[in-house]
Amino acid sequence: MDITQQVKEAIKQNYLTDNRKQAVLFSAGKDSSYLLTLFWEVLLELPAHLRTKTVYVMNSDTGVEAPIMSDYVNSTLRKIEQQAALQGLPIVVVRVKPNMKNNFWYRILGRGTLISTPNTKHHPCTHWLKIGPTQEKFKEWIASAPIRLGEDKSVITCYLGVRNEEGARRKASINKFQVSEDSLWAKHSDFEEIMCFHAIKWVTADELWFELLSRGTLPYGVTAEELSIQYGEGILECGIKTAKEQGQSSCGASGGRLGCWTCGMVSGRDPMLLRFIAEGHNYQGLLEWKTLMLAMRNDIRYREIFPRQHYNRMKKQKGDKPAQVDLFDIDETTKATNYFETYGRATTDSYAPGGMNLEGRRLLLEHLLYIQERDNLPLISEDEIQSVLNAWEDTEGIRLKRSAIKPKAFKYDGELVFLPDKTTNKKLTKTCNEVFYITVELNKEEKELYTFLKDRQRANQTSLYFFPDTTEFYDMKLVWNKVTFIVCKDEITTKLEATELVHKWLGWIYGSFTEETKKAALNYLILSALSEGLNQRNKKQKSFVSTNLEPLPVTQNEAGQLVFAI
Repeated sequence: MDITQQVKEAIKQNYLTDNRKQAVLFSAGKDSSYLLTLFWEVLLELPAHLRTKTVYVMNSDTGVEAPIMSDYVNSTLRKIEQQAALQGLPIVVVRVKPNMKNNFWYRILGRGTLISTPNTKHHPCTHWLKIGPTQEKFKEWIASAPIRLGEDKSVITCYLGVRNEEGARRKASINKFQVSEDSLWAKHSDFEEIMCFHAIKWVTADELWFELLSRGTLPYGVTAEELSIQYGEGILECGIKTAKEQGQSSCGASGGRLGCWTCGMVSGRDPMLLRFIAEGHNYQGLLEWKTLMLAMRNDIRYREIFPRQHYNRMKKQKGDKPAQVDLFDIDETTKATNYFETYGRATTDSYAPGGMNLEGRRLLLEHLLYIQERDNLPLISEDEIQSVLNAWEDTEGIRLKRSAIKPKAFKYDGELVFLPDKTTNKKLTKTCNEVFYITVELNKEEKELYTFLKDRQRANQTSLYFFPDTTEFYDMKLVWNKVTFIVCKDEITTKLEATELVHKWLGWIYGSFTEETKKAALNYLILSALSEGLNQRNKKQKSFVSTNLEPLPVTQNEAGQLVFAI
């Protein structure tokens, strides 16, 4: 008996004797197509009265497959449904897809989550787009299944198109969960209610392709030529996955692969997109957008100052309580000391930014719409665009109408990348524009400072990255916060222009001041002069405070804030 007959016999015996729900995980690639072909032939060969169990053909729609692949998969699933009905087979197609909160565009362009790359520890895309939707369907089936008594709690059999020959990593995954070395059965890594059946475990690629090509047309209506054109032997499938450690070929497998065209796990120029472009498909725009997304991912100008969780924690803080002092011993010096010690300093030790800021998200969305319109490709739906806008309102408090977002090409000047020590990464930085550092003194404690700057980000709908720091004159018990903005733009060529841009972004425009921006501007002028004067004295006297220098008196204003009486 050849290997194909062995596989068919194993499927047949299992189908006849296994009382669990039968599910074939189908990505429409060569491995899952071969598995479904043999399962289909087994059902055709069985007498009608023995075809008592429904076989669920499960496919995962990520929503970001290359358009040509999405068309092929959709066409294949329609043919499966049509041919199963015509041939009287108990086959039902089940298609799962991520809910909108796990949709790729909602996550990346809506919430600003960073795309996974080979250098990142966690790869959440696989869970959002494949594992999560598949497991939700499994949970639904498990909840509706009859309770099984005894040690075996499994109620679902998953037929997985995985093979030992796919590579060392795949073989290690199979071996980790297999019941025994000579068994086709394996446990599911996440569900005790699921058993996996690796029917084609020992089939080689040559044997697989020989069987597919020799059939000409597969039993569900797809020709072997169609399949071979879509999936060459040098191409790996990014197939359906049921768990982090189980499923078909891994997302972003190295080398050539077929899967999400937005995948960040493939560094450099994507071989899948390059292959499609070489074959004449108009996918240059897809490669252009993906390259832009990956470049902007690490650009300091398009990153949030801190992770969103940091801002949320800060909002909940009630502030530090001042140290307790004797009510009969409060003088101006005591007040100044107490203020100095309890002041909310905003110093950061390293460059550790959050996700992509709103400006970057909007630029990427508008450029995506530009490519979609220019190349006439279905890349993002209106529902997905609206979900992105909803996410902006939820995360940034910015409400934009759909009509405000227009297709627009973005001329990128190359990435500006920083190292953890807050210096420019000269190796990875590609922009030719000069980088300016503009420091602004702001007498706002940490929480108030970040709230103010976040409000300015909302007001401008653009971002300026900054490094927070603290100015201290210890012996005089003087302290305030300051920020150093990073300015790097095509049109900014001098430090004066960079300073004017920062002041404008802060709302320091004559005739347009609000109470908040006016107060910040006045504080800046006073603190800058004070800081400059004290530093000059310190330089001359080579100490922070000389014996003849009287400390500046500190008093309270009408709002109860401590101020310098100068």
